[in-house]
Amino acid sequence: MTTQEHPNGKMAEQGLPQDATSPSRSVDESRRRFGKSGLAASGVILTLASQPVLGQWACQSPSGFQSGNVSAHGDLPLCNGLTPGYWQAPSKPWPSPCMQGTCSNTKNPSSNEPVDWTEGTPFSGTFSCGTYGAIYKSACLPVKKGPCKPTSPLSFMQILLLSGKNDSYQLGAHIVAAFLNAHAGLTMGVLTAQAVKDMFNEWAEKGYYEPSAGVQWSGADIVFYLKSTMK
Repeated sequence: MTTQEHPNGKMAEQGLPQDATSPSRSVDESRRRFGKSGLAASGVILTLASQPVLGQWACQSPSGFQSGNVSAHGDLPLCNGLTPGYWQAPSKPWPSPCMQGTCSNTKNPSSNEPVDWTEGTPFSGTFSCGTYGAIYKSACLPVKKGPCKPTSPLSFMQILLLSGKNDSYQLGAHIVAAFLNAHAGLTMGVLTAQAVKDMFNEWAEKGYYEPSAGVQWSGADIVFYLKSTMK
């Protein structure tokens, strides 16, 4: 099975198996394998995302997602979560109490360079940045000319704009997007703001997150799950 990266950050599947005659069936089967075959513990990423339902996405809580819960597709909760790419746009209002900050690049107020953004909600003020999470507290942000610029604390917007080089698997970016989605009421009944905090903080402390006893999700696995709650 091959995948192709789309501009909105979603991974689209190509080359479906011949027996994948139903989108909901393929989603359920992929989740069952994710929860029961040890893929989460090994860090292997499945690339089959949830399918849209009337503009929304069928989604599950972390424990339901990993358990292989195969409820009928129409019975699953629906999410309207938005991707990191959506929340990067300065024109998109953020839910309270989260703040975008200010772009210091007057020539390009929509700059996607983390170094151009100041103030805003600090990531380390909301999430634990000890041990594995330390990379999200401070960084030497690249600039176009000259040495990188030491920056601490990093803001939500700066985390959203970090490249994969500074943010493996874009874990920080997806955590921020999931937190904003929760505060905006886009993942109600599935993923609360506190659940997002608990997920990241456990990963930051241990290097993995346990959606249920004995199941360990790596940073890559967490990103795969969070994408299932986003359009």
